[in-house]
Amino acid sequence: YIPCKLKPTARKIMTALAAGRGSGTSSWPSMQRPPADEENDGSSSGPTRKGSTTAIMNYVSPETTEISTRRDLGGSDSTLVGAIWNPTLVKVANARLLMGREEEEEKDNRRRMTLDANGFELWANTERDEATFRNIDFSDQDRVVDDYYKTCERLVSDAIMSQTQTSTNASSPPIACVCAFDHNVRSSDKASVGKISSTHVAADNNANEDGKKSNNNNKSATTTTAQVQNPAGLVHADYTKTSAPRRLHDLSNPPKLNDVLRPKLIAENRRSPLDPTMVQEALEGKRRYSFINVWRSVDAEHPVKNPPLACIDAATASVDDLRMFKIHYVDRVGENYFVCPPSTSSSPSSSSSPSSSERRHSWYYYPDMTIQEALLLKQWDSVGGMACGAQSDGAKNDHDVQHGSDGLSTFTIHSAFIDPSICREESPPRKSIEVRCAVIWEKDI
Repeated sequence: YIPCKLKPTARKIMTALAAGRGSGTSSWPSMQRPPADEENDGSSSGPTRKGSTTAIMNYVSPETTEISTRRDLGGSDSTLVGAIWNPTLVKVANARLLMGREEEEEKDNRRRMTLDANGFELWANTERDEATFRNIDFSDQDRVVDDYYKTCERLVSDAIMSQTQTSTNASSPPIACVCAFDHNVRSSDKASVGKISSTHVAADNNANEDGKKSNNNNKSATTTTAQVQNPAGLVHADYTKTSAPRRLHDLSNPPKLNDVLRPKLIAENRRSPLDPTMVQEALEGKRRYSFINVWRSVDAEHPVKNPPLACIDAATASVDDLRMFKIHYVDRVGENYFVCPPSTSSSPSSSSSPSSSERRHSWYYYPDMTIQEALLLKQWDSVGGMACGAQSDGAKNDHDVQHGSDGLSTFTIHSAFIDPSICREESPPRKSIEVRCAVIWEKDI
C-alpha cells in the first residue's frame, strides 16, 4: 500500500465518497475511477511496462467492528449490515516488472511474487491445459466442474511442487491431494450478470441430505443454479481463522444444498469431496492444509482491462487491519475478512504523507492478463504467520524453524479496481472465473 498525497480535486471526490457512511444497513460499494489529476507512474510503452497506477480501494473504516449479509442458494447477497466504508487512494505497482530473468532480478534487487512469500503468483498455461479449456463454455457449470476443475487441480499441484523445489522450504512434506470444490463466474457486463443453470444426470436424484441413496434406482437429472456475479470491488480476504478449518471440515461431509459438487458426488456415489480421516489429521495439526484460488480471464479475444484484480503483498498486512464479515447461508454461516487501511492511509481528513517508518499495504497487479495466464491466490495456509498466531506474516514461526523456511504467508487480501490507464468507456467488460481448491499435504513426521 503506497498512500497518495491527495491533490485538491482528489480530496473533493474522496470526501464525497466517504460522506454519509453509517453503521446500519448499507449497500455494496461501487468501484470508483481516480480523479484525472492523479497521474500514473511509468512510461508510454504500454500498460504492461508502466511502473504503477492509481486506484481508489474500498476499505472499511477502522471504526467498523463486524459486517454481515445473507446469501441465497444462487449466490446473491442481500444488503450489508455494519459496514462503514472508507474509500482510499493508493498506488498499485506493476508486478510484471518483477518477472525478469533471474540475473536481472538479482541485479535490480527485485523479486517475483510467490504463493509462499506474498500469497499470490502468476502462471502461464501449459499446452495441455490450453487444449483442455479452450473449448469450454465457462457459463456451463457442468463443463466447468467436469473438465476445468481438473486443470486447476493440476496447476495448483505443479505450482506448489515447483515452489518447494526452488525455495528454502524444500524439507516440507509433499502434497497428498488437491481438490477443486467451488467456483465463481464474474462479469462486469451488466447484461451478463444473472443466474445460470446446469443439469447433471445423477444415478439417483433422491439421495438423502447425508449422501445416502434412496430405494429409487431410476436415473434422473439434478439441476443446480449459479450466479454470474459482478467483480468484487472491495478489499477483502476469503477465509478467517474460524471459517478456514470449518470449510475444510465441511468438505469431509456430504455436500450442502448450495455446494456445486453435490450433483457430481451423487452421480459418482461419493460421500464427500475429501477423505474424512485426512481432513481430521489436518485439523489436528498433523498435516498442513491450504485454500488456493485459480483466477483466470475467460475472454479469448481481449486482455483484462475493466476491471483488473489487485493483491496486497501478504508480508505487509496485519491482524489489526482485519474486520469480520459474516455470510448467512441457508444452511451454514461463512466468514470472510473485510479490511481497513493502516493508520497511515490518505483519508479526506489527512493531507500529509506518512513517514517512511510507518506501515503500509503494498498493492500489486498484472495488467492486461489474458486467457493464457492464471493468477494463483492463497486464501488460507494453516502454517502461515497469522494462522499460527503472529501479528503479521513474514516472521518465522515454529513450522518455519522446523523446516528451515522463511516466514510463510497466510493469505492475500485482494480487490478488483478501476485502472485509469487502461479502463476506457470502450474497453470490453471483464469476464473471469475463480476456482477454489483445497490442498492437503502428507503427514509432517
